[in-house]
Amino acid sequence: MSNTWESRGRGGMAVSTRGRSAVALYAFIAMSALVLWTPFVGHSQTLPAPVIDRVGFPAGYNSTYRLFYVFDNSQNRQIRAVYGNSIAASVDPAQPFNFPYGSIILFESYTVQEDANGEPVLDKNSRFVPNALTTIFVMRKERGFGVDYKELRNGEWEYVAYRPDGTYATPPSGSGSCALCHLTGGSLTFTPQSRNIGAQWDYVFRPDLYFSRGSGAVPDGVMQHYVFVPSTIHARPGQSLTIYNSDQLLHHIVADDNSFDTGVMAPGASFSLTAGDVGKVTPFHCVIHSRMKGQVIADQTTEHRELPVQPQRVLPILPPKRGSH
Repeated sequence: MSNTWESRGRGGMAVSTRGRSAVALYAFIAMSALVLWTPFVGHSQTLPAPVIDRVGFPAGYNSTYRLFYVFDNSQNRQIRAVYGNSIAASVDPAQPFNFPYGSIILFESYTVQEDANGEPVLDKNSRFVPNALTTIFVMRKERGFGVDYKELRNGEWEYVAYRPDGTYATPPSGSGSCALCHLTGGSLTFTPQSRNIGAQWDYVFRPDLYFSRGSGAVPDGVMQHYVFVPSTIHARPGQSLTIYNSDQLLHHIVADDNSFDTGVMAPGASFSLTAGDVGKVTPFHCVIHSRMKGQVIADQTTEHRELPVQPQRVLPILPPKRGSH
């Protein structure tokens, strides 16, 4: 498994040649959830947010922070390189939603190179190819932070987005969308109960990837509910493939011909394999769960990728309404 990184761009973008050793901690999906905040739909009001920048542009982060992982965002056509300071990196795996005070997490957002059809260009390892660094999204946790987000508060985090030169891309006053995205990321519904929970809900995206060392590549398949989805992956000869454990339990995947052995995989972990020559079938199975079998067939001649189904979203359990039985 490769641990080679290549620096590109002014922001020190590091793109993994496979991402196997990269660890993942967090990537926020700001802005897109804005329309979900029911009280503000159809109104000119802005989301509640701080007006003072208490986050601060983290100058020199690419030499002093740890690179946690590089995430290929298929939805937004972006590469997100996620960094954290040493305090954030020390989070207890047993408490992934309780980051220590003083934690600072950021991601660099890169546009990607696209082909004539507007699809991301992939390198030899099936990873997106970076184009330009556009934005640096930063979140910081300190005691008392987040009060100004009001109903959107999630833990004691505050958010700001900067351009590479340190100027604002999203000032503190516009960062309510970031808080909203993290609140919805925790699967909380917009009810009186969720508003009460919000101040205590310390949500950071994808801590399972951080602890389980998922690659961050776009998935070609997933493991879920004791099955591979899809059970057969059709690939190009020599194509690099990534399969994630999106289940809620451990798996251990081995090729039928013993050409690879993943070891025990926790939720969020991923493994990679390369499709064989034309017509080659590569079957594999889980040694823990005997009926769990999959295969890769090298029978595609052109670029063709169908994303697997998304992991099931687990909704919160809320207190019953008064008078209900």
